[in-house]
Amino acid sequence: MKLKILLAILFFYTQNILAQSNSFEEKAAQITSKIDSITSTEKSKLKEELKKIDEKLEKNEINFDDANKQKNTIAEYHAKQINDAVFVEEQKLQALIKNRVSGKLNLEEDVNKKSNRFFTPFEDENYYKDSATGLKVEKRFTTQFVIALGLNIVLNDDKGFYGNGFKNNPLGYGELGFSFKYRLQEKSNLWNLKFGLSAMAYELRPKSNDDIVVTNQGLTTLENAGYNIKRSRFNNVYLGIPIHLELDFSKPQYDKKTNQTYLLSQRGFRLGLGGFFAIRVGSSQFIRYNNNEGRRIRLYEDGNFNVNTINFGPSAYIGYKDYSLYFKYDLNPVFKNNPQDINTFSISFRADLN
Repeated sequence: MKLKILLAILFFYTQNILAQSNSFEEKAAQITSKIDSITSTEKSKLKEELKKIDEKLEKNEINFDDANKQKNTIAEYHAKQINDAVFVEEQKLQALIKNRVSGKLNLEEDVNKKSNRFFTPFEDENYYKDSATGLKVEKRFTTQFVIALGLNIVLNDDKGFYGNGFKNNPLGYGELGFSFKYRLQEKSNLWNLKFGLSAMAYELRPKSNDDIVVTNQGLTTLENAGYNIKRSRFNNVYLGIPIHLELDFSKPQYDKKTNQTYLLSQRGFRLGLGGFFAIRVGSSQFIRYNNNEGRRIRLYEDGNFNVNTINFGPSAYIGYKDYSLYFKYDLNPVFKNNPQDINTFSISFRADLN
């Protein structure tokens, strides 16, 4: 028993030492990388400015002596910028080594590294760490996981052809998929092109409990089943491509430690305007009833039901951060060849998760 306790203590002590060692190496590498980045950035700026001076000299806008004076001034300025910035980083490195030797290594993470979001499935793919500042910066092209669930309303079903018509189903629309967002401006969150691939499911329920969807002579309508139905629902599933122009009003983020601003999307109000195009991949009807012997019977029926293969229409969403209200209207009627066309309109709660 004592041996097990000793081994456990040794294991946790070793894990702690390894964690500190990994943290030290990682932080030291970050500081070294930042020093290299500072040097290369300033040298690149110096090269560009010297090139501009040479161009002015070639055009006789300045004489040779003035050109040399300007070059010396610029070179001294950038040398000072490098020295000052590198000195700060070298101080950090010395403090890091001192803390490592004294066993007081700071294991805290970067200010903006942790996310307070509930679910971030694409965090590693959507962000990168800036080598100069150490900040977590969002890429210009990102991926989101999209899920929506809400109300499905059937329109124009009150003229008699569909009997009593269909219910407004509070959970009759659902969407699950991925979206890809491209920021149209490099230094602004405002304008974004958002497109993706989603499975879209519609559930229609008759108002009359005993009605079911029936196809007869090329027409699809609701008819009384002739027995007591406990539950009846009609489902259509589509594979669709939603496309939206998104306005993201998120303000640039500011980091006090580095005195830098950077962009993170979905931190404020968002508005998306666009539409969708979808192809039906399946239709089915579920019926549950009790037979004469009192046994519960469940029936599943797959088929075409004369449902239109193609679906399309306008859509929009408005919300705050990752969550929004999502509106969709289907321009193409649910059924083809019917004398009375019905369309669907959905209002759902939507989440776009990075």
